[in-house]
Amino acid sequence: MAPFSFENPHICYHCSAIQLHLELKPQILCCFGCMYNGPGRTTDKGEYVCFECARPFSGTSGLDLRYCSTLPYDLSQALTAAESDHCEFYRWVIHRVTRFFKIQETPSGWKSKKAVGILTQRSRFELSGISNEVGRANLDIKFFSHWVDDDGNKHETRHNLGYFDAWDTGDDPSFGLVSSRPYVQDVKSAQSIDFARSSFETCMRSHPWCRTDQINHMTVSRWPGDALSYERIDPRDIPTRLLDIATGPSPGADAEYIKLIETIVDDKDGQLIEQIAQTGFIVLSYCWGGDQNSKLVASNLQTYKTEGIKLGQLDQSLQDAVWVARQIGIRYLWIDALCIPQDDLDGQGNNPDKAHEISRMASYYGRATLTILAASASRAVDGFLQNRQPATDFDMAPTYAQLIVSDNTKTNDDTPDKVHKILLAKQSPNPTIEPITTRGWTLQESLLSRRILIYGVNQLYWSCLNSFAGCGGKTTNLTNRTIPGMESLVPGVYPIGSLIDQPVYLQWNSIVKTYTQRFLSQPGDKLWAISALASHIVQVSAHRGEKPIYAAGLLVDEANPGTWLQQLLWYPDSIEGRDNKRPPGGRYRAPSWSWASLDGVVKVPSWRHEMEEYAAVEEWGVEPAVKGAMYGGLSGGYIFLRAVTQPICRIAGRCGDVVWAERLQTEGTGDDDFDWTYSRKGGNLEGAADSWVLVLLADSGECRSVIEIGLQDPGVGARILLVGLSSLSTGQLVGVRGIIVEQTVDDDELRFCKRRGSFRLKMGKLANGGQDLAAKFFKKGTKQTLRIL
Repeated sequence: MAPFSFENPHICYHCSAIQLHLELKPQILCCFGCMYNGPGRTTDKGEYVCFECARPFSGTSGLDLRYCSTLPYDLSQALTAAESDHCEFYRWVIHRVTRFFKIQETPSGWKSKKAVGILTQRSRFELSGISNEVGRANLDIKFFSHWVDDDGNKHETRHNLGYFDAWDTGDDPSFGLVSSRPYVQDVKSAQSIDFARSSFETCMRSHPWCRTDQINHMTVSRWPGDALSYERIDPRDIPTRLLDIATGPSPGADAEYIKLIETIVDDKDGQLIEQIAQTGFIVLSYCWGGDQNSKLVASNLQTYKTEGIKLGQLDQSLQDAVWVARQIGIRYLWIDALCIPQDDLDGQGNNPDKAHEISRMASYYGRATLTILAASASRAVDGFLQNRQPATDFDMAPTYAQLIVSDNTKTNDDTPDKVHKILLAKQSPNPTIEPITTRGWTLQESLLSRRILIYGVNQLYWSCLNSFAGCGGKTTNLTNRTIPGMESLVPGVYPIGSLIDQPVYLQWNSIVKTYTQRFLSQPGDKLWAISALASHIVQVSAHRGEKPIYAAGLLVDEANPGTWLQQLLWYPDSIEGRDNKRPPGGRYRAPSWSWASLDGVVKVPSWRHEMEEYAAVEEWGVEPAVKGAMYGGLSGGYIFLRAVTQPICRIAGRCGDVVWAERLQTEGTGDDDFDWTYSRKGGNLEGAADSWVLVLLADSGECRSVIEIGLQDPGVGARILLVGLSSLSTGQLVGVRGIIVEQTVDDDELRFCKRRGSFRLKMGKLANGGQDLAAKFFKKGTKQTLRIL
């Protein structure tokens, strides 16, 4: 039997008897302009406004929508429908009951004493939901049981079992009260193209915030006063090269050729640049997944300009992008493989022209009129316009039911109730992983984009600074996003502007964590693939009056030197650092004090409160791999760190316990975002109440081996240094936090070191000497200047 889906929903006589009632009433609103209290009115333009002063009421349809139903079955009948007749709806209901009451999910489980006790009680199930927007119908299901105690007193208990959604079947065009509807599987269909065009046109017409650069507007207002009244691209942000997709030997919507243009070189009279500034350009974000059939190199540049590029010679994702751009109606398209020279001049895929173009990607993606995101394709050869497979991942498979609508919005109206067919379903909470969200390069491409058409695994989506929607799915109406937040229908795809009112360092810390969860096919791209985002964040920081320094992936405020310490205290968010490693082959990528020197997930502490600092970066320097590419790859880097150090063997001998840190399974909630738990054989952290505990976290498996040798061998241990950066106070524990370095060369004055990990030295506040632990560490240590490479 085929799995249930929206195209093949479950139906049986049990669930067909379910009648969900929807009552429509006018919403009573209070106008803070004229203090009117009552229902509003709808203008000729479709806006819902105050009845008296016409002040707009945003975020409401003017209706109270109330859903309710008492299911026709009690618990015993529901159990029979689920187990004997395999009703999908009641199967889910019984599943929720068993989980709530901790009953074994087998027929014998319902013969247990607890289950029999519940079954013998009078019971009922109720559905309910309230909304003031025409759209998603989110329904709660509650279980009521009635019982009599030994004294004859009657009782009723209520248990919330969960929720699911009502979906429009799409068969009744006149319905429209429920916007959730099955996914549109054909992303090339007229319905999908209409969705793409209407979303794009609505945004261009009605979203002034989407005409900003995501830099100059700290306000969360969706109507910034200094936004452009129309879309126009600054000529300085127009790419060096673009593809003209409406020219060639056979121009038109089905043209077999496209042509490369050089915007400055080919602009003889200034009209080309102005035309692009007025009409805009589209960019493509996609996964290469290997080398490509056609790409720009010095030897074919003139051919691409004069003779054009035959579409059939391109990988499928590039052909699909041309098709979509033509449907949207924008003539110019930017694709990296065809607009950036890919000549390999250094053996690592780099050339000066490519480095220059990569340094401009913040402008290309940030100022593009629209970004096409080929989210579903792992490789460029795959394409992204194939028909999607039916969705089958449900907790409760789609089930037919009846919706009875009572319209009470008009007085003295005897309009009869209307009956509609709907689907009840609950999708699996596990989000679909889009291939593009696993790749490192594509993070900055989506975060910097103002408007995105997302071709996902299941369907087509729209995302812009202001709103998001899907062509089918739960959210089909353009929905204003919450600020701040990473709210998105496609996890990992959201505009950086949605975090606009957060401090800049929190924005950067979030970017680092998300970026290090992704993969790069070329390890040497670690800093290149985030360089456009780094450039953007530095501009945001400078606009806010800060003095940003970008050093090998670390974002520091020169006006607040203590920010160096917070950035240096990054740590691997993996069990004991074993999942992290430095790039193979000994190829230099970043200094050891930078998180970019590691492959693996990394977090940067989120605290930025005032504290006593015991270290300072006196000098720093980095050497760009390509001259002038300050945000790109590096060939060298160092810091001079003035700090108090202690050999690890000395502190370990003083401690009551030395433990290795492990990652918690849930997110941390502390102010320093340091979600570590502790493990050691035969003990736990409780020893910290009355003795020192040294908590260690290595940067990688190799680093852990070095530190372990230092703990066992005093000779090596003398070269493994604990470098105290700041005091520590979390909960009932106090102490010191810092980094672990290995001293590699001993000069008379300078210590040449490599970072190997992080540490916490802790003790209970109430223990004897607990409050003085930090003072003891920094007083008895050696103050010195370390040169960390």
